[in-house]
Amino acid sequence: MPALTARSGAATDAAILDAIRRVPDTTRIAIARELGVTPATVTNSVKRLLADGLVVESGRARSTGGKPASLLRVSTTSRWAIGCTVESDRIALVAMGIGGALRGRVMMPLVAGESPARTGERLEDALAALGAFDRSERAAFQGVGLTDLRPRSEGIEELAAHVEELTDHPVVRGTAAVCAGLGSDWVGEQDGGEPCLTVHLGPTVGVALLLDGRPLLPWGESPGILPVPEAGCTADVERALAAGLGEHIDLDAVEERVITAHARLTEAAAHGDAEASAVVVAGAERIAHAVGALIEPLGVAQVVLSGTSVAMAPRLYLEAMTAHLPAGTRLRVSTVQPHPCAVGAAALALARRG
Repeated sequence: MPALTARSGAATDAAILDAIRRVPDTTRIAIARELGVTPATVTNSVKRLLADGLVVESGRARSTGGKPASLLRVSTTSRWAIGCTVESDRIALVAMGIGGALRGRVMMPLVAGESPARTGERLEDALAALGAFDRSERAAFQGVGLTDLRPRSEGIEELAAHVEELTDHPVVRGTAAVCAGLGSDWVGEQDGGEPCLTVHLGPTVGVALLLDGRPLLPWGESPGILPVPEAGCTADVERALAAGLGEHIDLDAVEERVITAHARLTEAAAHGDAEASAVVVAGAERIAHAVGALIEPLGVAQVVLSGTSVAMAPRLYLEAMTAHLPAGTRLRVSTVQPHPCAVGAAALALARRG
């Protein structure tokens, strides 16, 4: 891995903490080698992390003749956060510790016509169920990560402000692709030391470039949106409706439910419906062509696909896209549960305070 550029002590501590999280029971020498810094830099940082209770010594490495090196791992009880994804019909929340283990999850349905006050009460109950108001957990609680999977994101500012007021902790927002990428990286789906392009299939196609769990560059007029107007859930559903598949597959033309409609379309394709498969494959190929144009200039060799529909028909997407990507591209479908965006949103909150 390239050497770390000059950075503050806090940023160095965060990088070293992340290295320990990625490789539990590692040593100071191994961290120095991985990050390209001096052993003294690692030693000083680890002293601070140990004093803060973020890292613990978990034993001794096998002796090679001298004094055995101490093994390090993150303290799984030192920090935790909540990840929140907003969809057209529900809000999904997960609580996750810094070691990546889920502490709990809540699926909160959104009720049409319900008053904002009542929705707020139910949201408070959901946060309480995950321990956001537990006094014994407050010192370790880092806040809430939030991403919106809806086409228009109506009311998201008010929702973020309400959650921040309820928890008295920061709410940090990220795009669906950034959160999906973080969720994928957090559980070890991405190879460290090289950039990974996450492609998230939602109403539009979101992209995020990460290196070792750190988002690098957004681009375009709408940051993180792949500039392919004919690709994404909305475009696929529109093509399916134009082809007369609405009644056949029971598609819902309402824009706010496009993710659900697309999942239904993909499910039909996965079960062998030729017309549905043709629509989904055509959309996947459009995405592949656009992604292929990004790979070479960005120096990317690994691509992770995520999204509800992708998870329902992984082989279909892998086969359709692999044929149109540059040779040597490593393509995989994220299998993070309950959803990479929810896990990644929690990781976003943890990384922000890291």
